[in-house]
Amino acid sequence: MRNPCLRICKRVLFVPIIAAALFASLAYSLAAPPSQPVRPRLAVLVVFDQMRADYLSRWQSLFGDGGIRRLQTEGAWFQNCNYPYAYTVTAPGHASILTGCSPDRHGIIDNDWYEREAGTQVSCVASERYQRVPPAGSNATGRRSAQEGASPERLMAPTIGDVLKETTGGRARVVSLSFKDRSAVLPAGQHPDACYWFSGRGAEAITSTYCRDHVHPWVADFNQAHQADQWFRKEWTRLRPDLDYARYSGPDDVAGEGNGSGQGRVFPHPFGTADTSKPSSSYYGALYNSPFGNEVLLNLVERAIDGEHLGAQDTPDLLCVSFSSNDAIGHCYGPDSQEVLDVTLRSDLIVRDLLNYLDTKVGKGRYVLALTADHGVCPLPEVARAQGKDAGRILPSTWPKQADSFLKETFARKEDKSKWIEAFSPPWIYLNKPALRQQGLKEEEVEKALAGWLVKQPGMQSAYTRTQLQGELPKDDSVGRAVQRSFYPARSGEVAGVMKPYFFLWGTMTGTTHGSPHPYDTHVPLLVYGPGISGGARDEAVTPQAIAAIFADSLGIPKPAKAEAPLPATLQTAH
Repeated sequence: MRNPCLRICKRVLFVPIIAAALFASLAYSLAAPPSQPVRPRLAVLVVFDQMRADYLSRWQSLFGDGGIRRLQTEGAWFQNCNYPYAYTVTAPGHASILTGCSPDRHGIIDNDWYEREAGTQVSCVASERYQRVPPAGSNATGRRSAQEGASPERLMAPTIGDVLKETTGGRARVVSLSFKDRSAVLPAGQHPDACYWFSGRGAEAITSTYCRDHVHPWVADFNQAHQADQWFRKEWTRLRPDLDYARYSGPDDVAGEGNGSGQGRVFPHPFGTADTSKPSSSYYGALYNSPFGNEVLLNLVERAIDGEHLGAQDTPDLLCVSFSSNDAIGHCYGPDSQEVLDVTLRSDLIVRDLLNYLDTKVGKGRYVLALTADHGVCPLPEVARAQGKDAGRILPSTWPKQADSFLKETFARKEDKSKWIEAFSPPWIYLNKPALRQQGLKEEEVEKALAGWLVKQPGMQSAYTRTQLQGELPKDDSVGRAVQRSFYPARSGEVAGVMKPYFFLWGTMTGTTHGSPHPYDTHVPLLVYGPGISGGARDEAVTPQAIAAIFADSLGIPKPAKAEAPLPATLQTAH
């Protein structure tokens, strides 16, 4: 029989042991650092092509609570975000964001450029080595071969997607989607699992044999549903008929606005006409030049999240989405138009719906999202002039011939019928080096003279030579340093020009464009939302390339090898 006294003694001895353990546990809890946020399982890059930073503050009061305003208040809103390079167009922007560097490192100096070895103009992603998938149908349009594929082979720097693939042993899923091929191909990097863009400006989603030989089942279902055809014979009307659009943007009919794809300059804008029995290339052009192109892409994005099970595995995934219709509308109607206001309000709804979908499918707090733009846009010259600014469109078609005549008159030592200007791919002028050697001329001397001639042309602010760009520029020459960051020796020409503010090279007398180092082109949004990121506005100076560092920090992986933009200081305590 057990001794009851012994049982009592054991209990008395055990009480202080329990108390000591509880005290130690409490002391550790008080001393231990707070638990770190759970690392996300999905990184999402959202690009709105041509969305200027000022749209987010100018029209903030018009946004709903669940879209852009949610990112502004619950995420980090960087209000001083600028591209650091000069030639701000779509391809360099999309190449820069997830490589973390500028064109001088990643090599994508423009949407297309002159390639000396080939002796022709090349597109940044076009490749004759690959074919489009599925093959071109009746809706295929464009200057390049309808069957030509695309690849990231001209991108000379790794992206976050490439790092993610390497660090996870290939298990991470990398998906990239856009209307434009370059906007889908360049952010994804070298090893995407799914990379799709649109043919015929919206007829169907396509890819390239660089990625795969047939489309994914979720893409085949999307194409068979003819999602892009639902607006045929309808009209693009204002989202908010109760709103005084003129108060927040400008008049509906402004000199200098374009006509789109037969859409006219004023609301409502039609899609297709009654005399066509089915959607044609003009219809898809009108769709692309309307907010509803973004809705088509969002539908594909949702199918990708489901079909690829993004954010559902132990290793993190990457989703890149670039909405292109904002760019088409801005080019046509200008940044102060009612059309740009309308597409921005509808973009707010796109963001709301995407966030809600991610909350449902991936889980709130389980993804990190960054929203930015690839560039801004210049006001219509007519609008700028009405504000008292010196502004204009410059037709550059005669410049190569005039430059050639100038050089021969200045330097020719013997008769020479060859062209001294080999190519003009704005902003770069390429000299015919063999012709100069035949004349016994030094390239540096000819470059300098050509730059002097160029800067005297209408609308020009400055010009830089290859020799200058390969050397040290004055520290106070911010424009020259921006041009240096756009200079890639193997692809750039011998002389580059920079237009004055509110001037640009343009082939038509309507619409506007971008591509300068001026603030209206470089200043873009940057909103970052995710676990461990506190909400509110920041005035810290950053660049969109910081997204590479932000994603790397959030996912716990190294930055891409050539990344130079640091993690913003206000985010350095997140993990």
